Amino acid sequence: MKPTPNHILERALARERAARKQAESILEEKSTELYKTSQKLQETNKQLEDLVKEKTSQLQGVFENIIDAYMVMDLKGNVLKMNDAANSLFGYNLKNETLNVTKLIYPEDFEYAMSSFQELIETGFFRNYIARISTKEKKIRWVQINSSLIYSENNVPIAAQGIVRDITESRKDRELIEEQRKELEIIVDNSSLGIALTKQDSFVKANRAFTDMLGYHHEELLQLKIGDVSFPDDLPATRTYLQQMDSGAIDNFTMDKRYIAKNGTIIWAKTTVNAVRDDLGDIKYQVAIIEDITLERERSLMLDMVNNLAKSIIGKDRIRDIAWEISANISTYLNAEDCVIYLVNHEEQKVEQIAATGAHKVDQHEIINQMSISFGQGIVGEVAQTGIPEIIKDTRKDPRYIEDDQVRLSEITVPIITNGKVIGIIDSEHPEKNHYTKEHLQTLENVSSLVAMQLKNAVNLEKRIKAEETNSRLLLALEKSNKELEEYAHIVSHDLKSPLHKIYAILDWVKEDNKKSFGQETLSNISLIEETLEKMEQLISDILEYSSITSDASEKENKKVDVTEIIDDVITKILVPKHITIHVGEKMPKINADPAKIGQLFQNLLANAIRYNDKENGRIEINSRKIKSGYEFSISDNGMGIEKEYHDKIFKIFQTLHKSEDSTGIGLSIVKKIVDLYQGKIWLESEPGVGSTFYFTILN
Repeated sequence: MKPTPNHILERALARERAARKQAESILEEKSTELYKTSQKLQETNKQLEDLVKEKTSQLQGVFENIIDAYMVMDLKGNVLKMNDAANSLFGYNLKNETLNVTKLIYPEDFEYAMSSFQELIETGFFRNYIARISTKEKKIRWVQINSSLIYSENNVPIAAQGIVRDITESRKDRELIEEQRKELEIIVDNSSLGIALTKQDSFVKANRAFTDMLGYHHEELLQLKIGDVSFPDDLPATRTYLQQMDSGAIDNFTMDKRYIAKNGTIIWAKTTVNAVRDDLGDIKYQVAIIEDITLERERSLMLDMVNNLAKSIIGKDRIRDIAWEISANISTYLNAEDCVIYLVNHEEQKVEQIAATGAHKVDQHEIINQMSISFGQGIVGEVAQTGIPEIIKDTRKDPRYIEDDQVRLSEITVPIITNGKVIGIIDSEHPEKNHYTKEHLQTLENVSSLVAMQLKNAVNLEKRIKAEETNSRLLLALEKSNKELEEYAHIVSHDLKSPLHKIYAILDWVKEDNKKSFGQETLSNISLIEETLEKMEQLISDILEYSSITSDASEKENKKVDVTEIIDDVITKILVPKHITIHVGEKMPKINADPAKIGQLFQNLLANAIRYNDKENGRIEINSRKIKSGYEFSISDNGMGIEKEYHDKIFKIFQTLHKSEDSTGIGLSIVKKIVDLYQGKIWLESEPGVGSTFYFTILN
């Protein structure tokens, strides 16, 4: 049976409804995907901006807490920096005056000073330079200086630094003791140096300085052997010297050796031993002069370690590269095989091992059984949480101690802090108890200050790289999504318009074939179908127009556009009712833009103002003004007006507040998309019943 025109029409309408439903579903899915991708991109950009806004800072001075004077000078002798101890010693203040080191040199020592400076330039350092200086008040002081060059990242000397120790008083003491030693007089108990009389392997007498140094009462010390207070590893060398002295080969010797104090602390001392012989040449006793050089040795080792560390991390921007250099240098300095660097993760409230020495290390930049410790767990976790460094003299007595690869009796843990926030942990363990000292703690705190900012910058760099990678992926995804959406819109517009045109044709055939038999009601229904088809076609065209506005418009599309000409052209294209007048400001600018897009923008805004004008005498005014970064435009009307709660809603696609036969709800979405393309903003001011003013900016 031949299909009737009504059957054909019904099938065509059914296909049209199915096609429209499918199109709306796909469009909604793509729009949602695009929105989510855009939101994620905004979040990533915000994170990247926050990271970029973090300002980098210079490294803090390593020696701010050093007791002795510390100074930095350029290679011409101009002093660049001094600590408070140096200000006090020399009497100069760099805030108020300049200083060249030649002002400090004692005239008689000038030649010696110049030769020492030449040694510094040639070798990169000098040790134990002893000479006189003249202060600002012309006071003469004896000083001992340890100095080294500071190099640029290209290993070019750029400055010199030095620790200056005032030895005026100690020099006087030494001279006095030297005289006493030569004359073999009775030991002076008030000497600042430790002095002891020994016979064979026993103590005969000791002064207060020596007993205080070791923490024993005099009577307790006399009950001990020399071996009881000597570090075991140093005893063979001591015995060798004593045997040479007994044989008459030598009368004195000097060595740096370690003593064990009553509380277990290790003390480094410069020990000078002289033999006192009888008439037959046999040794009656030995006079030992003991100078505590723990602090001096610590400072020298610290200076070497800090210099080596500073040079080793210059130019490094990877977290783990920096951490491995810190671990290796500190391990050597502390004479401890175990030194671990942790990185703090505040989001997960834990710390993670990123570098280590000793049994932890299997190969370069690899750790065996890498540990992760929660905040508050163990000594490391507690320091990460509190930011307070700790020394544990005997880990067996501390319940917080966590055994890793093996039990060690001493532990020192120091936080790496920047801007008041713990970002890392330095942790070292030693198999012997009481190994770590306050000087070790102070040194590690100085190291922490030295590396904190560079470590922080490395952390930020890795975060920034990850954010940039994420941003790049999102941009590619957004670009792909936009392209797919645009391609889809073109395909859909073609696929949807084709059946619409067929429906038009069929309706025309039906009307032509039945123009005499159709009643008025049927003809009205056909007209309604035609209007619906027109609206559907307009909707498809608007969707295509919306999707065609992409954010990657090339500069070639832009040119100098006279906005007055654009508006005049738009007014000639749209239907302006006789009861509505449009007034265009006299000073419309010329902007750099795509004329087609600017035309779209004004056409949609003017059409919107005309469509929703309910006044007998409608009025539309278009104005502009120059702003700092471009131009601001306004389109005012005396139409229906819009409630404030809908001011944002109307810019969303398919949103319309008033039902209109010729409105698809896309026009203002197109406007906003074009404004966004030119990095502008759009907003409105409106009063219901009075009218609305749409404002938008175009950056130029």
